[in-house]
Amino acid sequence: MLRCFKLARSLAVGAVIGFSAMAAQAQDEKTLKFAAVFPTGLENAWVKAWIDSFNAVKAEKPHGIELDLAYTENVYGDKSLTVLEEYAESGEYPIIWAHTSYSDEVEELKDRYPDTMFVTVGAGNRPLGGNSYLIYMHLHEPAYLAGILAAGMTKTGKIGVVGLFPADDVNDQINGFRAGVKSVNSDAKVSVTFIESWYDPAKAAEAANAQIAAGADLILQLGESFQTCIERSVLCIGNYIDSSSIAPDVIPTSTMVNWQPHINYVIDEWKKKQDTGEPYAAPEEAVWFTMAQGSGDLAPYHNFEDKIPAEVKEQVNAARAAILDGSLTVELDMSLPASD
Repeated sequence: MLRCFKLARSLAVGAVIGFSAMAAQAQDEKTLKFAAVFPTGLENAWVKAWIDSFNAVKAEKPHGIELDLAYTENVYGDKSLTVLEEYAESGEYPIIWAHTSYSDEVEELKDRYPDTMFVTVGAGNRPLGGNSYLIYMHLHEPAYLAGILAAGMTKTGKIGVVGLFPADDVNDQINGFRAGVKSVNSDAKVSVTFIESWYDPAKAAEAANAQIAAGADLILQLGESFQTCIERSVLCIGNYIDSSSIAPDVIPTSTMVNWQPHINYVIDEWKKKQDTGEPYAAPEEAVWFTMAQGSGDLAPYHNFEDKIPAEVKEQVNAARAAILDGSLTVELDMSLPASD
């Protein structure tokens, strides 16, 4: 069961080797150093959204603390344990944020470095407790709003979804999106294609082309490939970041991630350990935050502000307000979605 709780510089893989753990622990108490490990490069919206959120938290100086960030991109496979261990062994980074499925590696390391806070993110991870925190991002609520918009803008009644892996934190978005579509038009058809990758624009483009060929005139593009929509003059909804600037004439909105509540939660847990001297005691379940708690939203309409029918915008606004005040609950459905 999931629990809902109310930049930087590039660093080469071996750059942290050679630091003395004893010396590194003597860091300025007003500076907190994060190390982040990313499965892709910064061009990936999943990663960029986190970087943007980190920088926003950094500007706020939580607890009066300056934040610093080192990160390594494109970490996967056999490389994962090496990079995580080097950060931990350096002793320089009290918080290591592992931004995808790294729980096997963290399980191997966490008891050797009890004063290091490990954070794993999303599907494919296991709650390990102690100094290993599992964070989830659920975008089912913004996706629901995007579904309302899609249902109001489709002319064919056929809507496509390009998914990534069929994982909990992908399925929830697709199911939330479908629920939003059906809340407006129960006869609309939603077609789902998984590209079986966390980031592969070519596969995402191929999937979008197939859906367009089958009649879809609007696509929820989780795969970050918008060239097909440009070439075929089909609307695409972006994901994780405001993607409008990439293709302003075909992206009416995006479902946006905000990691600030999650990052602040982690910093609060670190601060609690510093203040009490007690060991970390991570929940034995995932920590996540709702849209009302600031975890995400829809992006502005930008070029589409005057193109979206007023009644559609009113429907979206009404549903958004109801989600935020608690009068509308969007089901968190992580089951495998199928095409209508």
